[in-house]
Amino acid sequence: MDDLVGLDRLVDNTAYLRGLESDRNKLRLQRVPLLLPKPKRFSALWAAAEKTYESLCEQQPIGRKLFQQFLLTSDPQCVAAAKFLDELSDWSFAEDGTKEKAKQRILSKFCQPQSQTFLSYLTAEDVKLCLSHSDKNGEAAMELMREATRKFLKERPFLEYMKSPFFYRFLQWKECEKQQITDRYFYEFRTLGRGGFGEVGTKLFMRINMFQVEYRTI
Repeated sequence: MDDLVGLDRLVDNTAYLRGLESDRNKLRLQRVPLLLPKPKRFSALWAAAEKTYESLCEQQPIGRKLFQQFLLTSDPQCVAAAKFLDELSDWSFAEDGTKEKAKQRILSKFCQPQSQTFLSYLTAEDVKLCLSHSDKNGEAAMELMREATRKFLKERPFLEYMKSPFFYRFLQWKECEKQQITDRYFYEFRTLGRGGFGEVGTKLFMRINMFQVEYRTI
């Protein structure tokens, strides 16, 4: 009797393990469309890419995010510039009650020579103008710092970015954008029921975004 029980358990466990292996293979196949393209396809894509700072690092969300990540791994001057742009974005969307505090925080962190995150590419005249505008016209001070930062980033940092793995990843994502959405991006999740027009089902659509794969019911 014990031998029969042990045999039943062995059969059940074997069936269970085979089921798991089948699920793994199915999941592996579902992930294939989500893989980024291989490097051999990039020569033509690189030749066709618009190589301007505004297009690659400001107008395109993926490019803007990857350029920010590149800056955070670069020298202290670039790190300070990345942090400034991040806080400048927060300031631009801040409500009236908190906007003044955000402006003063930016000026104290990035426009004071004694600060560790001082934007060293700002000239003495830039600093003087920013501080003189801080009370009367905060918008002018922020715009002056923004333009100085853009001018700095468009030169050496931008050239180094285009030689970095971050720009390589940007080209991979641009290649992904060219791919059409087909049935391979969908798989059946479950059947909800049957009616006069056939089965009513739920499918999951796998959508690639910047950092994760989202699953949403449609």
